[in-house]
Amino acid sequence: MPIDKKRFATVFLVGNLLLLGVGAGVVMGGVAVAVPTAGVGGFTVTFDELKGQGFQQYATLENNSDCSAYPASVAQIEEGTIEGLNLYKDIESPTGDTVRVLITTDETVQFTGLTQKFTYLNGDLTFDQGQRIEAGAPSSDVEDQLSLSSPAITIEDGRIKAQSQFVESITLKGTVVKTEVNPNESADMPESACAQPA
Repeated sequence: MPIDKKRFATVFLVGNLLLLGVGAGVVMGGVAVAVPTAGVGGFTVTFDELKGQGFQQYATLENNSDCSAYPASVAQIEEGTIEGLNLYKDIESPTGDTVRVLITTDETVQFTGLTQKFTYLNGDLTFDQGQRIEAGAPSSDVEDQLSLSSPAITIEDGRIKAQSQFVESITLKGTVVKTEVNPNESADMPESACAQPA
């Protein structure tokens, strides 16, 4: 049975907007909720400042339809705050337009148990209480090769290309969910090198 691509794209976009609207409605009241965003095909996170306690980062390998393996990193922060948070996903429509779904807030975001998998990070990083780099013995597990940790981290003017994100709890007061068609600012960031083609 042939698929009407235009109808499918419209229903898919409306369904995702409704889902985001319900999620935003729950968190606008300041309720702490779990927010898994895995499986959405990558998204962009920008912020003015992130302050976190209990930071750890290590390397990993990911896969997608183009690569059976590409390098990525996993960052974990026990708790912290974010100022000027913007989280968005750009979706290409069948007409060639770019539709951006944006979640943003001007108020301080508080979170616990952040785990984020990403392929690109740009910002001014400060390790407030020093940092520790550990290199493990040669192993088949990439995670055992090199890790970075610090009791506290500050990131200013952050821009992240995230693949997935999980937060144990988050408070998003003043959250706004909106869409933009053909946004002026591009979400393009450097692509990860494919270690092994699919």
